[in-house]
Amino acid sequence: MLSSYELYEPHTLQEACELKQLEGAKIVAGGTDIYVAMHNGSLKPAALIDIKGIEELKEIREEEDHWFFGALTPHRYFEESRLFWETFTALSEGCSQVGSVQIRQRGTIGGNICNAVPSADSVAPLLLFDADCVIASAKGERIVPLKDFFIGPKRTVLEKDEILKGVKVYKQAAGTGSRYIKYTRRKAMDLALCGVSVLVALEDGVITKARAALTTSAPTAIRVTTAEEFLIGRKADEVDAAEFGRLCCEGASPRTSWRSSSEFRLTLIQNMAEDAYQTAVKRARGDVFCDTPSWLTEEG
Repeated sequence: MLSSYELYEPHTLQEACELKQLEGAKIVAGGTDIYVAMHNGSLKPAALIDIKGIEELKEIREEEDHWFFGALTPHRYFEESRLFWETFTALSEGCSQVGSVQIRQRGTIGGNICNAVPSADSVAPLLLFDADCVIASAKGERIVPLKDFFIGPKRTVLEKDEILKGVKVYKQAAGTGSRYIKYTRRKAMDLALCGVSVLVALEDGVITKARAALTTSAPTAIRVTTAEEFLIGRKADEVDAAEFGRLCCEGASPRTSWRSSSEFRLTLIQNMAEDAYQTAVKRARGDVFCDTPSWLTEEG
């Protein structure tokens, strides 16, 4: 049962940052998680600050070396964009697997990040593209790399008066391919038992850049730098994909829960890392794009 609370609907970031300092206040955007938690009684905020009316948080713009996506950008935006399937493939793959179509239409990229749960489908792909978080407060703005944004399960670096304004996602060179694989117990509306995301950039067949990121494999989504370093400088055809998978496992620390054992998750990481690497290489070469969504095959 929902408890009583005060509802605020600010129209500026300044006002929202000031309201966020109220005792027991929680930010709500799409509300796809917070309202569920309130309904089941696990969350009883004294105040809700509904930020959907803040236009600054809806901004999407292209800069010379990156795209900026306001925190209110819905997952569905990435799922429906041919441009982002072609340039930020793993991110579109991740966003397309969040909940149902209705959830993706309402749920936001900022909410998925700020929830700081290790199973967030957009976060590992964002880590591939060296995403930066733009954080606003009453005093101004600061930039925090996404890899440094999480300090534990459901915990971030956000201060009492700070709100995530948006995220910068950096463009990649030609010859770059990426892949996100999510393993679930069923095909629809389920949290990831494990998620693996890989990016590689090729130049004359040699890997010049590599990223590997995992979900539900540690207290937060993580990058596995040892696995990345293993790939860089090697010819893609000569890489031992099994060794890459082993290094991804070595960098993970999955827990045993009622949903899955840690041993099973490590087996998933091994197999999915090999698969994600091989697909990322094929995409970097232009040999294969992705399991093309139906709307990308339509004319126009």
